Amino acid sequence: MPLPNLNRQCTVRARSTGNQCLNPAAFGCTSCRYHGARRRETVKAGKDHPQFKHGERTQEAIEQFRSKMLELQNIDTIARTVGVITGPKTKGRKQAG
Repeated sequence: MPLPNLNRQCTVRARSTGNQCLNPAAFGCTSCRYHGARRRETVKAGKDHPQFKHGERTQEAIEQFRSKMLELQNIDTIARTVGVITGPKTKGRKQAG
């Protein structure tokens, strides 16, 4: 957390009143520590950001995964009825199909 800079004031405005915050801005930032002071070099952007959209979970990939899981469940039920597989069943939600 950057230390306060007493020479600069926080530039954030309150939603309710519209007045500017009276706290000192953090050193190297435009806002105070209460309003989330972050230096630009510490903010994660692009692929480093935790909410980055990578595109691996497209509709096509999800449908393909569901169809393969449904096929695997069908094989599992057939193998259990024949008696090839014994023991505990797989955990989790079963695919509807």
